[in-house]
Amino acid sequence: EWIERLQTKNKFYYYHQKFRRVPDLSQCLDGDYLCYYEAEAQWRRDRMVDQEIVEIVRERMAACKQREGPNQFQNCAKEMELLAQVTKAYQDRYGDLGYHGNARTCLMKQKHRMMEERKAAQEKES
Repeated sequence: EWIERLQTKNKFYYYHQKFRRVPDLSQCLDGDYLCYYEAEAQWRRDRMVDQEIVEIVRERMAACKQREGPNQFQNCAKEMELLAQVTKAYQDRYGDLGYHGNARTCLMKQKHRMMEERKAAQEKES
């Protein structure tokens, strides 16, 4: 009973580990390898979270389709729209990086996409 009292007093929730947010790779100084490593680890955690979000939305969509049957196109329109938004956001950020993608290639991809959008906006104004 002494061990039980000690365990109830000092609860350890290993499945709710919280990491502090670290600076992006773009905010790291040149040669700060510890910052590079932390930014890379943060990026990997963010990617895993985004993968789980897509999976959860996909499961909700499948559950709605199963529940609604033939009326799925009318009654699951909100879930379909949410799935389209989430998958587009995931694809915009992580698409074409492959399995070995990292924070640096993701940052460069976002930079190139922003440059293309800015160029398209300037051409549209002209």
